[in-house]
Amino acid sequence: MRIAPPHAPAPVQSPAEPSPQVLHDADPIRRALLRRASALTLGTTAAALGAWPARAAPEAQAQAQAQAEGGVTQGHWHDRSRLRDIPWRLRLPEGDGPVALVVFSHGLGGSLDGGTEWAQAWAEAGLATLHLQHAGSDRAIWRGGLPAVKAAASAEQLVERAHDVQFAVEQLLKLRQDRSGPWSRVRPEALGMAGHSFGAQTTLAVAGRDYQVRGAPDLSESHFKAFAAFSPSVGHGAGGIKGITRPMLCLTGSLDGNPLGQERDGRYRRAVYDALPAGAKAQLWLEGADHMSFGGGGERGAGFGQRLLGRPRERAPERLAAHHAALIKSITTDWWRWRLLEDEDAMTRLKAPKGLGPDDEWLQG
Repeated sequence: MRIAPPHAPAPVQSPAEPSPQVLHDADPIRRALLRRASALTLGTTAAALGAWPARAAPEAQAQAQAQAEGGVTQGHWHDRSRLRDIPWRLRLPEGDGPVALVVFSHGLGGSLDGGTEWAQAWAEAGLATLHLQHAGSDRAIWRGGLPAVKAAASAEQLVERAHDVQFAVEQLLKLRQDRSGPWSRVRPEALGMAGHSFGAQTTLAVAGRDYQVRGAPDLSESHFKAFAAFSPSVGHGAGGIKGITRPMLCLTGSLDGNPLGQERDGRYRRAVYDALPAGAKAQLWLEGADHMSFGGGGERGAGFGQRLLGRPRERAPERLAAHHAALIKSITTDWWRWRLLEDEDAMTRLKAPKGLGPDDEWLQG
């Protein structure tokens, strides 16, 4: 295990990478952000100019649960203020005691199945998960082919995703207060959030990333205690990440490139950890791990676009899959147990995690 990683200059971000950030006026995403900020300032209607979506209203139509089996309950909420359905899947560990809960956001073109492998491991360790599916950037976009998928990696969709998370937190806290079924087990003071790829960008936004655009909406959610970003990226600038002060775990690897863009390795993803303020951050770097290694299984979007572009998966991620999965499960589980439950044994284990390969890296700062 190397103590400090080699730092190569981060390549220029491809527009296909789902990480809306702003840097200069010529950047198309900055222009989109500024247009929406101007629409808010001038009071122009959303229908006319596509202004930023409003934050979800507290009230919602909670839909009946679609299924409940083996600790897993599934259904959807309806956000009246945005006329938007939000599918969800709640996975609870065995027992009837109170639990910490992690909200999980899937990657571009994904679904409720994204991150299932991680959620199952967390459930075995006594942690609950709430998976959300985001209309407009979920698996339905594949019907339009690669152009539709790339178009979905937008500032507009990031905003919708963040509001989905805010709305979901409002609902789960309300249901918990009402002692409604399985929601009564959730500990409101022990909430975390994680996401893969575009879900990692959603996680950074909810954690408090500042997009440095006048009039932009607040995408943060104060109820979360800690975060984990699987395959994050900074986009066109890292400045706004410096404002994230709550604990953040970044997970990436040597082959964790952009499935739809130019970057073929994961070095550019290191910039997220580097930009975070010192004190409550951590990073797991896995040699030989690619973008699919961090998806958690069951998610079409994790590698489907790459295959459509004719990019075969390298052998290393498949050969090392068991090793990578075991480390991701053990380290993220200890991360949640330490940061959400103040488990001192988990904190001690994270000082020197077991099982790291000679070129894997674990950093805390």
